[in-house]
Amino acid sequence: MRYILIILNYLLLFELPSLVFGNVKGNEEQEYKRIAIIGAGISGNFAAKYLSDYDDKCLLDITIFSPTNSTIDGISKGVAQGSRVSSTTLADGTVVELGASIIFEGNKLVNEMIDGDEDLIKVKPYSPGRNVTDEERMATKEGFGIFNGKSNDIPWALLLTNMTSEESKKKILWRYNLDLWRLHRATNKALESFTMIYDLIDSTHEATFFDSPNDVWRAVGLAHAASVSFDEYLDYLGVSSHIAWWKDLFGDQGLMRSEFQTAVSICNNNQLNSQMTGLAGLVNSAATTGTLFSIKGGNDKLLDSAFRQAKKKHDQVCRKKDMYGESKIRHITKTIKTFVSEFEHGIELFDAQGKSLGTFEVVILAAPLQFSGINFLGKGSMFDSSVLHSISLNEMVDSDNSDANEHGHRHAIGAHLPSSATRPYTEVFTTVISNAHLDASQLSLEEEKVPRSILFTKAGREETGISSIGQITAGVFKVFSSNELTDETVSNFFGRNAVVEEVKVWGGRDGGATPAFNGGGESSYSSRFNLYDGGHGTSSSTLYYTNAMESAVSAIEISAIGSKFVSKLIAQRLGLIEATSTITEDEL
Repeated sequence: MRYILIILNYLLLFELPSLVFGNVKGNEEQEYKRIAIIGAGISGNFAAKYLSDYDDKCLLDITIFSPTNSTIDGISKGVAQGSRVSSTTLADGTVVELGASIIFEGNKLVNEMIDGDEDLIKVKPYSPGRNVTDEERMATKEGFGIFNGKSNDIPWALLLTNMTSEESKKKILWRYNLDLWRLHRATNKALESFTMIYDLIDSTHEATFFDSPNDVWRAVGLAHAASVSFDEYLDYLGVSSHIAWWKDLFGDQGLMRSEFQTAVSICNNNQLNSQMTGLAGLVNSAATTGTLFSIKGGNDKLLDSAFRQAKKKHDQVCRKKDMYGESKIRHITKTIKTFVSEFEHGIELFDAQGKSLGTFEVVILAAPLQFSGINFLGKGSMFDSSVLHSISLNEMVDSDNSDANEHGHRHAIGAHLPSSATRPYTEVFTTVISNAHLDASQLSLEEEKVPRSILFTKAGREETGISSIGQITAGVFKVFSSNELTDETVSNFFGRNAVVEEVKVWGGRDGGATPAFNGGGESSYSSRFNLYDGGHGTSSSTLYYTNAMESAVSAIEISAIGSKFVSKLIAQRLGLIEATSTITEDEL
């Protein structure tokens, strides 16, 4: 009997846990590859999801670091390592997008993420996220317009109110005719080229593990659009830069470049056509070719959803790997201040107080490098193994040259980072106003002709200080501007009883809304996805950069694409996937 009890105790202590939780000893000896993701916006959360998709063997331990947003003097600050997708909910339940407001139906990666979560519901742009009364519906305007300013001989470049959809299309076609056709044709061609990116992302052919976004744009035939200003690209398409004399014979003819396209560039990017890249202008134009939508309750729900989907996928694979039930994907609210590479021994991250947050084999920077506020340091020298020194980003290469350090690395000749990784981002203020009534006289209009959505030309913005006005629902408006709206401006446009519910500033020392593209050229040249390799091509001490993808264009889908390319490179580096030299039938 004593021997039977001994055997039973042995089974309870050692064999039963293995049957329930998997191989416990193996789990204790499991060497996870620790990955840190700095930034919990679209790029960061999507990267976690894509890495979990590759991790069929439960080899990854992923931590997402992000700070909390701060509010100073009543103004919400978008922080450098945080997200540029944000919304606010008013007391009556009305949801207002503060950052990226619309999603295009052709955005394959974003739509796939939405389809993976039944709780995410697509709604029309400007939907308030709650039930609207008949009275509110009647008080909500319809239509679209482009404002030139009261001082202009023609205050409204385009006004589409009290019109059916077909009537609006005919008026736009009549006003811009051949120029509209030229741009529409170029946009459709660019969309066909852009779609090729998704095949390249999914392929494991060795030629599709791209070093930088520059290589991506070349591969799909968009390098030219990515490297010139939007004005130059419009010239290339033959879009008019002035109104031809013969158009005056027909009446109501406009200049699409300075009216429609400039107003869209100002609204979406706070830049003029001469400051935009051709690719950024085409992406804006793509929104006119298909359906647009938002996510019910706010587009920022997409961030939480991507994280939950990543965690769910990873936990399903790893459910028998950890007897204590600890997830290997986690989110920690911390601001990273210092990055210390010990080369082959990993990268240690520290917070603002100098506290170590752990050592990682791979770090992903999923936020603009120039605003991350991180000190990038290496540890050790030929004379002192503990000394800290600055490291070179973007072009550190292995070399036998005499100026190589003790790890065999040599700083690349010339500038290490392109200007796309050091330039400023545009500063944009989002102001949410309630209890408001838009004064038609400020817009040189009769009350019944005020449209729901108003964009501003260069002259219109200079006169008013406003980039766009959108009505969310009765009495609630969202305004984009380059500077904070004064009390006088709010009162003049929206009435003395108007209430400023929230002001969100994207800019200053904390970054901004979108990159200042500076008209293409050298400034559109991207950094590499792999910013730093301190481990001689091994899995140790390597830094990847998702926001390299923003060198020539910026959008939610672009962030997702950058995340997937980076995740693919990391998966190859860690042995989760293998590059092939053959082309599959599907790729053909």
